[in-house]
Amino acid sequence: MLNRSAPSFFHGKASSERPFCADCESPMILSRLQPDKPGFDLRTYVCLMCAATESIVVTIS
Repeated sequence: MLNRSAPSFFHGKASSERPFCADCESPMILSRLQPDKPGFDLRTYVCLMCAATESIVVTIS
């Protein structure tokens, strides 16, 4: 299981796309959405196949 402690940063179009799991390559689903710094959200995704998680900071408009 992969749990990334440091979030990735996505900007623009990529911010609306779901990531694929780094462990099993399955599509991940959004499990948590929380505000970050002004103009940014922290999105946490989980893989339903292997339970890996990934956090991504995205710009919001």
